Amino acid sequence: MQKKLIVFLFLSLAIASRSTMASNETIFFDLGVFALEEGNTAKARQYFKQALAFSKDNPLFLQYLGKTDLADAHYDSAHKQFASAWQLNPDLSGLPYDLATTYFQQKAYDQALQLFEKAIQQNTDAEQTVIAHFCAGISYFHKKKYEQAIPHFLTAAESTPDLKDSAFLYAGICLYHQHDWTLAENYLKQVHMHAAQRELRQRASKWLQAVQAQRIQFKPFDLFCKFGMGYDDNVELNSPENDSDSDDFVSTVFMYGRYHLVNAQDYKLGIAYGHYQTIHPDTTEVNLINSTVMVYAMGQKQAFQWMTEISPSYYWLDSDRFLSRFQWRLRTTFNIENVIFPYLVYSYTLDDHFQDDHRDANRNGIGLGVSFMFQPDVYKLQTLFSSEKTSSAHQDHNYEMSKAQLSLNLFVHPLCTLTLLTRCGLRDHEHIDSIQHIKRKDKNYHARLGVQIPLKFEGLSADISYQWSKNDSNIHDYDYRKNLIAVYLTLRQ
Repeated sequence: MQKKLIVFLFLSLAIASRSTMASNETIFFDLGVFALEEGNTAKARQYFKQALAFSKDNPLFLQYLGKTDLADAHYDSAHKQFASAWQLNPDLSGLPYDLATTYFQQKAYDQALQLFEKAIQQNTDAEQTVIAHFCAGISYFHKKKYEQAIPHFLTAAESTPDLKDSAFLYAGICLYHQHDWTLAENYLKQVHMHAAQRELRQRASKWLQAVQAQRIQFKPFDLFCKFGMGYDDNVELNSPENDSDSDDFVSTVFMYGRYHLVNAQDYKLGIAYGHYQTIHPDTTEVNLINSTVMVYAMGQKQAFQWMTEISPSYYWLDSDRFLSRFQWRLRTTFNIENVIFPYLVYSYTLDDHFQDDHRDANRNGIGLGVSFMFQPDVYKLQTLFSSEKTSSAHQDHNYEMSKAQLSLNLFVHPLCTLTLLTRCGLRDHEHIDSIQHIKRKDKNYHARLGVQIPLKFEGLSADISYQWSKNDSNIHDYDYRKNLIAVYLTLRQ
């Protein structure tokens, strides 16, 4: 009897001890959960580790320790805890989502995708499922699998207002990459017009600009017509000291059209024609006609774009043949997040003057520019630095021309755009002029201020502009000042 009593007491103590240990680990775990919910990750980590001291292979404890590390952005440690819990119980509620999140933060998008898809199927928590859709879309986006990304973004947008703007933005960008310009524009416009965050509105605006550019580029044809009437106070570019009257009205016509003979996704081949003409009622001797034919090819690969063109052109002055020009041009552009566009331009030109053989020349020009679109719904800024060397048949006409240019488009209102262009140049001749017996050096300045107003008919706009030009030369015969005010009507289809 005494022996049985001892055995009974021993078993009772063992059961009580185990019950106490189980009770302790549960208490520590519950305290950790409360601390984590309150945002006290230091205490939460301490409690979860104490719980694991009683049950080191408990997958739930490991999962919540991983959640604590995840909250502190300790992704490597969180991944370790989630991976250990996965080995013990891969079907644990919410574990696929947690492990996917660590892979996502570590930019391991392939692994993240598989687990986000599993978390979506598991659907243990409605909020986590929505976030899983959004993160799966982001993962597909980074893998450039835009078609698979779009449904996830749209599901997230439909499920919660908090993610709608971001999801529509990414959906629009995906549709842009799929060349679905209409749908891309629809989603991006919604973000641009309704997003609460300014940053999202600005990003949507940048991509809307890109959509418009691609619409024009992928359209098989492009037609552009510009008609204007202006007043020029120095048509013949006379020196300020010259009292001769050279002011006159001027009518301007410019027409351009191009057609893509090959219109593939990544490259294009086409032909274009441009016509420019000025008409002066009184000073007819400076009436100019220019006709240009262009054969071009362009291509793009991810953020890199290039274009090359060959363009023979002819000029007539007062209906007489004046100049024949042949030009080859190459331009390369790099797109940095649709915000910064550095570009490099090289041109080679052959000039054949019909009225003065001494001016026959070849020109080599290079230009480096950058376009900035930090806030494309507010302004667009562009800079250009260029240099061109002219080698002529006569040494009097050998010179180098360097220019710096700054242009700004300011979108002050949906119905009004201000344009400002400033340019300065230096013209430095290589040899002493055979008549003036001095080496010619010029400084040239130019500024233009314009207001563009869209009209009711699509593609039609009015443009009012003022231009000022000045040339300062050490040979005073080449000095001039010029003012031109004009009104233009522009149609683009």
